[in-house]
Amino acid sequence: MSGLREDMVTREGKENIAAISCFGYCKDCGKMHELPSELAVPHCYALMEQLSEHRRIDFDLAPEDADPRLSTDGLYTAMRGRMFGILVCQDAAGKEVVLRAFSSRHNGVWNVPGWVPPLVDEHRFVAEVELGNLDIHPLTDLIATLPKESKEWYLKIAERRIVSHGILAKLNALYEIHNFRQEKRSLEAAFNLEKGIPVGTGDCCAPKLLNYAAIHHLKPISMAEFFWGRETASGHRREGFFYTSCAEKCQPLLGYMLCGVNNPIQ
Repeated sequence: MSGLREDMVTREGKENIAAISCFGYCKDCGKMHELPSELAVPHCYALMEQLSEHRRIDFDLAPEDADPRLSTDGLYTAMRGRMFGILVCQDAAGKEVVLRAFSSRHNGVWNVPGWVPPLVDEHRFVAEVELGNLDIHPLTDLIATLPKESKEWYLKIAERRIVSHGILAKLNALYEIHNFRQEKRSLEAAFNLEKGIPVGTGDCCAPKLLNYAAIHHLKPISMAEFFWGRETASGHRREGFFYTSCAEKCQPLLGYMLCGVNNPIQ
Protein backbone atom coordinates (compact mmCIF):
# COMPACT_ATOMS: atom_id res chain seq x y z
CA MET A 1 0.00 0.00 0.00
CA SER A 2 1.32 3.44 -0.87
CA GLY A 3 1.86 6.06 1.82
CA LEU A 4 -0.44 9.00 2.49
CA ARG A 5 0.24 12.41 4.04
CA GLU A 6 -2.38 14.58 5.67
CA ASP A 7 -1.28 17.74 3.85
CA MET A 8 -1.65 16.19 0.40
CA VAL A 9 -4.78 14.05 0.53
CA THR A 10 -8.38 14.76 -0.34
CA ARG A 11 -11.42 13.68 1.64
CA GLU A 12 -11.17 10.34 -0.16
CA GLY A 13 -7.52 10.14 0.90
CA LYS A 14 -8.44 10.71 4.54
CA GLU A 15 -10.81 7.77 4.33
CA ASN A 16 -7.93 5.68 2.98
CA ILE A 17 -5.77 6.68 5.94
CA ALA A 18 -8.53 5.45 8.26
CA ALA A 19 -8.53 2.12 6.42
CA ILE A 20 -4.83 1.41 6.97
CA SER A 21 -4.45 -1.43 9.42
CA CYS A 22 -2.13 -4.06 10.74
CA PHE A 23 -3.42 -7.52 10.01
CA GLY A 24 -2.55 -11.18 9.68
CA TYR A 25 -4.09 -14.61 9.26
CA CYS A 26 -4.22 -16.83 12.34
CA LYS A 27 -3.85 -20.49 11.46
CA ASP A 28 -5.03 -21.50 14.95
CA CYS A 29 -8.54 -20.07 14.63
CA GLY A 30 -8.64 -19.79 10.84
CA LYS A 31 -9.48 -16.08 10.91
CA MET A 32 -7.96 -12.86 9.64
CA HIS A 33 -7.35 -10.46 12.54
CA GLU A 34 -6.75 -6.74 12.05
CA LEU A 35 -6.66 -3.37 13.76
CA PRO A 36 -7.93 -0.12 12.20
CA SER A 37 -5.66 2.91 12.17
CA GLU A 38 -8.05 5.86 12.46
CA LEU A 39 -7.59 6.63 16.18
CA ALA A 40 -3.81 6.18 16.03
CA VAL A 41 -3.23 8.53 13.09
CA PRO A 42 -3.56 11.83 15.07
CA HIS A 43 -1.06 10.50 17.62
CA CYS A 44 1.30 9.71 14.74
CA TYR A 45 1.11 13.29 13.49
CA ALA A 46 1.86 14.52 17.01
CA LEU A 47 4.89 12.21 17.11
CA MET A 48 6.05 13.51 13.73
CA GLU A 49 5.93 17.04 15.11
CA GLN A 50 8.05 15.99 18.09
CA LEU A 51 10.61 14.29 15.87
CA SER A 52 10.74 17.28 13.54
CA GLU A 53 11.07 19.82 16.36
CA HIS A 54 13.57 18.03 18.60
CA ARG A 55 15.47 15.89 16.04
CA ARG A 56 15.94 13.15 18.62
CA ILE A 57 13.80 10.36 20.03
CA ASP A 58 14.47 11.09 23.71
CA PHE A 59 12.53 14.35 23.40
CA ASP A 60 10.91 13.79 26.81
CA LEU A 61 14.25 14.74 28.38
CA ALA A 62 15.74 18.19 28.75
CA PRO A 63 18.32 18.98 26.04
CA GLU A 64 21.20 18.81 28.51
CA ASP A 65 20.18 15.25 29.44
CA ALA A 66 19.80 14.02 25.85
CA ASP A 67 21.76 10.99 24.63
CA PRO A 68 23.71 11.88 21.44
CA ARG A 69 23.06 8.38 20.12
CA LEU A 70 19.33 9.11 20.06
CA SER A 71 19.56 11.96 17.57
CA THR A 72 17.56 11.47 14.37
CA ASP A 73 20.38 12.90 12.23
CA GLY A 74 21.43 9.38 11.28
CA LEU A 75 18.04 8.80 9.65
CA TYR A 76 19.03 11.27 6.92
CA THR A 77 22.36 9.67 6.02
CA ALA A 78 23.17 6.64 3.89
CA MET A 79 21.67 4.57 6.72
CA ARG A 80 18.30 6.06 5.70
CA GLY A 81 15.08 6.28 7.70
CA ARG A 82 13.04 3.86 9.74
CA MET A 83 9.46 3.06 10.70
CA PHE A 84 7.75 4.46 13.79
CA GLY A 85 4.43 3.27 15.16
CA ILE A 86 1.64 4.15 17.56
CA LEU A 87 -0.74 1.73 19.29
CA VAL A 88 -3.80 3.12 21.06
CA CYS A 89 -5.01 0.81 23.85
CA GLN A 90 -7.40 0.65 26.77
CA ASP A 91 -6.50 -0.60 30.21
CA ALA A 92 -8.83 -2.59 32.48
CA ALA A 93 -10.40 0.65 33.75
CA GLY A 94 -11.17 1.82 30.23
CA LYS A 95 -8.46 4.50 30.28
CA GLU A 96 -6.71 5.26 27.00
CA VAL A 97 -3.05 4.25 26.86
CA VAL A 98 -0.87 5.32 23.93
CA LEU A 99 2.24 3.27 23.14
CA ARG A 100 4.97 4.18 20.68
CA ALA A 101 7.71 2.15 19.01
CA PHE A 102 10.61 2.48 16.59
CA SER A 103 11.66 -0.39 14.36
CA SER A 104 14.81 -2.37 15.12
CA ARG A 105 17.48 -0.46 17.07
CA HIS A 106 18.15 3.27 16.97
CA ASN A 107 21.84 3.83 16.33
CA GLY A 108 22.54 0.57 18.16
CA VAL A 109 20.30 1.39 21.13
CA TRP A 110 17.62 -1.18 21.96
CA ASN A 111 15.83 0.34 24.95
CA VAL A 112 14.77 3.98 25.21
CA PRO A 113 12.55 5.34 28.02
CA GLY A 114 9.09 6.19 26.73
CA TRP A 115 9.24 3.60 23.94
CA VAL A 116 8.18 -0.04 24.12
CA PRO A 117 11.09 -2.48 24.53
CA PRO A 118 12.22 -5.16 22.05
CA LEU A 119 10.87 -8.71 22.17
CA VAL A 120 14.28 -10.06 23.12
CA ASP A 121 16.68 -9.47 25.99
CA GLU A 122 19.42 -7.38 24.40
CA HIS A 123 22.19 -8.75 26.63
CA ARG A 124 21.38 -12.37 25.77
CA PHE A 125 21.09 -11.44 22.08
CA VAL A 126 24.46 -9.66 21.99
CA ALA A 127 26.11 -12.51 23.90
CA GLU A 128 24.77 -15.04 21.36
CA VAL A 129 26.01 -12.91 18.46
CA GLU A 130 29.47 -12.66 20.00
CA LEU A 131 29.61 -16.44 20.47
CA GLY A 132 28.54 -16.92 16.87
CA ASN A 133 31.23 -14.56 15.64
CA LEU A 134 33.85 -16.85 17.17
CA ASP A 135 32.74 -19.48 14.65
CA ILE A 136 31.93 -17.26 11.67
CA HIS A 137 34.95 -14.93 11.59
CA PRO A 138 37.64 -17.65 11.34
CA LEU A 139 35.72 -19.23 8.45
CA THR A 140 35.42 -15.88 6.70
CA ASP A 141 39.14 -15.23 7.13
CA LEU A 142 39.99 -18.71 5.82
CA ILE A 143 37.74 -18.34 2.78
CA ALA A 144 39.53 -15.10 1.87
CA THR A 145 42.82 -17.05 1.57
CA LEU A 146 41.46 -19.82 -0.67
CA PRO A 147 41.47 -19.83 -4.47
CA LYS A 148 38.07 -18.57 -5.51
CA GLU A 149 35.74 -21.29 -6.85
CA SER A 150 38.14 -24.03 -5.82
CA LYS A 151 36.71 -27.19 -4.26
CA GLU A 152 37.83 -26.19 -0.76
CA TRP A 153 36.44 -22.67 -1.29
CA TYR A 154 32.99 -24.09 -2.07
CA LEU A 155 33.19 -26.46 0.90
CA LYS A 156 34.02 -23.65 3.32
CA ILE A 157 31.32 -21.41 1.84
CA ALA A 158 28.80 -24.19 2.48
CA GLU A 159 30.16 -24.74 5.99
CA ARG A 160 29.85 -21.03 6.79
CA ARG A 161 26.26 -21.05 5.53
CA ILE A 162 25.39 -23.95 7.85
CA VAL A 163 27.04 -22.24 10.82
CA SER A 164 25.24 -18.99 10.01
CA HIS A 165 21.86 -20.73 9.89
CA GLY A 166 22.60 -22.32 13.26
CA ILE A 167 23.39 -18.93 14.79
CA LEU A 168 20.19 -17.43 13.39
CA ALA A 169 18.18 -20.31 14.85
CA LYS A 170 19.69 -19.63 18.29
CA LEU A 171 18.92 -15.92 18.00
CA ASN A 172 15.33 -16.60 16.92
CA ALA A 173 14.89 -18.90 19.93
CA LEU A 174 15.47 -15.91 22.23
CA TYR A 175 12.25 -14.21 21.10
CA GLU A 176 9.04 -14.77 23.06
CA ILE A 177 5.84 -13.91 21.18
CA HIS A 178 2.68 -13.20 23.18
CA ASN A 179 -0.93 -12.89 22.05
CA PHE A 180 -4.23 -11.81 23.60
CA ARG A 181 -5.29 -15.32 24.53
CA GLN A 182 -2.53 -15.20 27.16
CA GLU A 183 -0.40 -17.57 25.10
CA LYS A 184 3.35 -17.42 24.53
CA ARG A 185 5.29 -19.05 21.71
CA SER A 186 8.71 -19.08 20.16
CA LEU A 187 9.27 -17.02 17.03
CA GLU A 188 9.40 -20.19 14.94
CA ALA A 189 6.11 -21.50 16.34
CA ALA A 190 4.31 -18.18 15.91
CA PHE A 191 5.54 -17.44 12.37
CA ASN A 192 2.93 -18.42 9.79
CA LEU A 193 5.11 -19.15 6.76
CA GLU A 194 7.11 -22.23 5.85
CA LYS A 195 9.79 -20.59 3.68
CA GLY A 196 11.96 -19.49 6.59
CA ILE A 197 12.10 -16.60 9.02
CA PRO A 198 13.69 -13.43 7.57
CA VAL A 199 16.45 -11.72 9.55
CA GLY A 200 14.96 -8.98 11.72
CA THR A 201 11.58 -10.63 12.20
CA GLY A 202 10.05 -9.48 15.47
CA ASP A 203 11.98 -6.19 15.50
CA CYS A 204 9.41 -4.07 13.64
CA CYS A 205 6.98 -1.66 15.29
CA ALA A 206 3.81 -3.76 15.18
CA PRO A 207 5.19 -6.87 16.94
CA LYS A 208 6.91 -4.72 19.58
CA LEU A 209 3.73 -2.76 20.29
CA LEU A 210 1.42 -5.77 20.39
CA ASN A 211 3.79 -7.84 22.52
CA TYR A 212 4.02 -5.08 25.12
CA ALA A 213 0.24 -4.64 25.15
CA ALA A 214 -0.38 -8.38 25.57
CA ILE A 215 2.10 -8.72 28.43
CA HIS A 216 0.65 -5.70 30.25
CA HIS A 217 -3.02 -6.68 29.72
CA LEU A 218 -3.86 -3.73 27.49
CA LYS A 219 -6.55 -3.97 24.83
CA PRO A 220 -5.40 -2.70 21.40
CA ILE A 221 -7.85 -0.35 19.70
CA SER A 222 -5.95 1.22 16.80
CA MET A 223 -2.48 1.12 15.23
CA ALA A 224 -0.71 3.18 12.58
CA GLU A 225 2.87 3.19 11.33
CA PHE A 226 4.81 5.82 9.37
CA PHE A 227 8.25 6.24 7.87
CA TRP A 228 10.64 8.95 9.08
CA GLY A 229 13.97 10.01 7.61
CA ARG A 230 15.63 9.74 4.23
CA GLU A 231 13.54 7.70 1.82
CA THR A 232 14.53 4.11 1.09
CA ALA A 233 16.86 3.45 -1.83
CA SER A 234 13.93 2.08 -3.83
CA GLY A 235 11.84 5.16 -3.05
CA HIS A 236 9.00 2.94 -1.83
CA ARG A 237 9.00 4.51 1.63
CA ARG A 238 9.12 8.26 2.20
CA GLU A 239 9.13 10.49 5.23
CA GLY A 240 5.74 11.25 6.76
CA PHE A 241 3.93 8.56 4.80
CA PHE A 242 1.86 5.81 6.41
CA TYR A 243 2.35 2.13 5.54
CA THR A 244 0.81 -1.17 6.54
CA SER A 245 2.88 -3.70 8.47
CA CYS A 246 5.31 -5.46 6.14
CA ALA A 247 4.22 -8.65 4.40
CA GLU A 248 7.55 -10.45 4.75
CA LYS A 249 8.29 -10.20 8.47
CA CYS A 250 5.23 -8.82 10.27
CA GLN A 251 2.05 -10.19 8.73
CA PRO A 252 3.09 -13.85 9.28
CA LEU A 253 3.35 -13.01 13.02
CA LEU A 254 0.39 -10.66 13.41
CA GLY A 255 -2.35 -13.25 12.93
CA TYR A 256 -1.15 -15.14 15.99
CA MET A 257 -0.34 -11.99 17.96
CA LEU A 258 -3.77 -10.41 17.37
CA CYS A 259 -5.69 -13.57 18.23
CA GLY A 260 -7.93 -12.85 21.21
CA VAL A 261 -7.66 -9.09 20.76
CA ASN A 262 -11.44 -8.73 21.12
CA ASN A 263 -11.58 -10.75 24.34
CA PRO A 264 -12.36 -8.91 27.60
CA ILE A 265 -9.30 -7.51 29.40
CA GLN A 266 -8.12 -9.82 32.16
